[in-house]
Amino acid sequence: MRRLVEHAKEVVRFAPVRPAVMAGIRAAIATVLPLVMAQALHLPGGLWLCLGGFNASFADKGGSYRARASSMGAGLCMGAVAAFLGAVAGQEAALSIAVALVWVTACSFGGVYGAAASVVGNTASSAFIVSLALPVHSWAEAFQRGGLLALGALWAMFLSLVLWPIRPYGPSRLAVAGGFRAVEAYAGEVARLFARGASAEAWQEQILLHHARIRETLEVAGSTLAATRRGRGESERGEQLLVLLQIAEVMFSTVIALGDVLESQRSEARAHPEWERVDAALGTFCLELQRLARGVEREGRVREPSALDWGAPTPDAARSLEWEWEPGERAALGYAWRLVSRLRGFVEAASKTETRLAGEPLASPSPPPSWAQQVLGPVRDNLSMGSLVFRHALRVGLTTTVAVAVSLAFIPSHGYWVTITVLTILQPYTGATFLRGLQRVGGTVVGGLLAAGLATSLNTPAELMPFVFVTVAISIAIIPLNYGLYTVFLTLTFVLLAEFESGDFTLARVRVLNTLMGGGLALAGMWLLWERPERELLPEQLAAALRANREHFLLALSERVGPASPPSESHFSEARRKIGLATLNAEASFLRLMSEPRRRAEPIEPVMTLLAYLRRFAAAVISVAASPADGVSRESRVQVERFGDSAALVLEDLAEAVHRGRAPSPLPDLDGLLPVPEQEPLLRLQLERVARRIGVLHGAVSRRVAQTPLERPAAPETP
Repeated sequence: MRRLVEHAKEVVRFAPVRPAVMAGIRAAIATVLPLVMAQALHLPGGLWLCLGGFNASFADKGGSYRARASSMGAGLCMGAVAAFLGAVAGQEAALSIAVALVWVTACSFGGVYGAAASVVGNTASSAFIVSLALPVHSWAEAFQRGGLLALGALWAMFLSLVLWPIRPYGPSRLAVAGGFRAVEAYAGEVARLFARGASAEAWQEQILLHHARIRETLEVAGSTLAATRRGRGESERGEQLLVLLQIAEVMFSTVIALGDVLESQRSEARAHPEWERVDAALGTFCLELQRLARGVEREGRVREPSALDWGAPTPDAARSLEWEWEPGERAALGYAWRLVSRLRGFVEAASKTETRLAGEPLASPSPPPSWAQQVLGPVRDNLSMGSLVFRHALRVGLTTTVAVAVSLAFIPSHGYWVTITVLTILQPYTGATFLRGLQRVGGTVVGGLLAAGLATSLNTPAELMPFVFVTVAISIAIIPLNYGLYTVFLTLTFVLLAEFESGDFTLARVRVLNTLMGGGLALAGMWLLWERPERELLPEQLAAALRANREHFLLALSERVGPASPPSESHFSEARRKIGLATLNAEASFLRLMSEPRRRAEPIEPVMTLLAYLRRFAAAVISVAASPADGVSRESRVQVERFGDSAALVLEDLAEAVHRGRAPSPLPDLDGLLPVPEQEPLLRLQLERVARRIGVLHGAVSRRVAQTPLERPAAPETP
């Protein structure tokens, strides 16, 4: 009962975002205007024009013009083919079932090419099902149906891309660009303070002036981006802006560290050419940030190549410092150049992300993948039952085929509503399917009741069309808020159109009954066909996150105490990317588990602690990697290596324990392996934080196993 109440709350919960009013009005124009024109000119096929415009508007999930044109164009072509194929196959029952299995499975499998391809596949499947239920008597009619749907989609593309382009991520882009500008302003002030040898009071004044303002700017950008992303059907564009915002965060912390180093230098050292080169590199960094901010704001409309000289320490001058400066001063200069190098790496990563945000291909020294690799590669990689996309495609195809067969055999009126319900409810994950099913059924019941009450009041096209325009606009505008409310207005729209077209005012009841049947089939398909509950997926994701942090930790230690040639910044960037993706996957898996209707009593507190301290552990390791590597004694090097080996074994054991559902091995005394504070005070302090984070992770894994009431299935032994 408690979980039932939780799911009921989730069904009616509204995302804290503004409705997409302009997008809704534009979609209503794309959908209703062709229908009005067809009615006014007494042309047949107005509903297919309407469906083409609606599907194309639904496929427009934002992004660069190139990405939007590609997704909408693919939706146009696939929709036209689907309408033609459904019209032809619908003439024979056996042919309908066979073609439905192949077409719907293939469209669902299109998700291997990304989120946009998944949306296009869903709309093409829906167009096929509707056309399948309305067979034609000649090939000419089938071609006409496909052409009308393509014409409606073409009108929607022209409206969206030419007449009325809407940029939903505009506020987020401006907010992220504002973060870059705030960091640039602070970096420029740090350079000016260092150049004129400012006093400690002046440095403190600038810290008080800038730090709080930059933090507020970054927080506002994060909340703006989160509000825009929440509820949208695409992820790549929002992820790119999120990456840029995270880069601005690490840039801010790195500039703080560099400012601390610059402030500590003697006035005599500031005039040395080596420090002047550091100051010049900081100026280059400011120019790069200005370029990045302009690129994010304009989204690639003005491409500005980066060809600035960051400089580097001069070898001859660096050797001369061995007798001019104290060891601490030489170490400070090396640390400053290390921080400058990190800033340069962050700028390069941000430039690549900003290029992808603009929809432009990245320049690569290697030849681009061939057409066969781009098209056949994802298919080949996912043609196995181990692929989530492949299992989901088979599930959707088989369940939809059963719905088609049931509709043909037992449902005389508008049986395609059963099949459409199956298509829209089925999701790759159990919890998402269950929630979508509750929202779809509940929204259809409410919308059907409203349609039944309004059907007798709207008797003419002049009365119906303005009302339909409003309901279409509202349905598209509120998709980010709540899918159930979207279903209410969607049901109201298409039931009224169907009743007006057929003159049958009992279709609201038919819609509700067919939706209930489709919802039951969708849930049965999810639970009976290769369901892998999230309680089995979550341990794998947590173990992957632990192992990604282990590899990053070993990489950081190898730079501090490893060979003469330390890992490059690209290695660290790739390791941090893997940590971010693995942690995000684990967090998403945990959230999906909480939404599953049949989930077991997963202990919440240990998993939440584990997820939180995975990020804190990664932050502690980043602090180790960012510190200067000079001056580690041989004795300390041996101790640090012993500490690293023991910590890596603990992390691997934790990953195995989480994956297999067993208690972890006893935690060794990591503090006893730390270097003595007299030799390496900074490194010891940093590794103490790492050891504390490992202790918390160990405790969370132990509590999770102890609090789990049911025995977990053991993972297969690995050789």
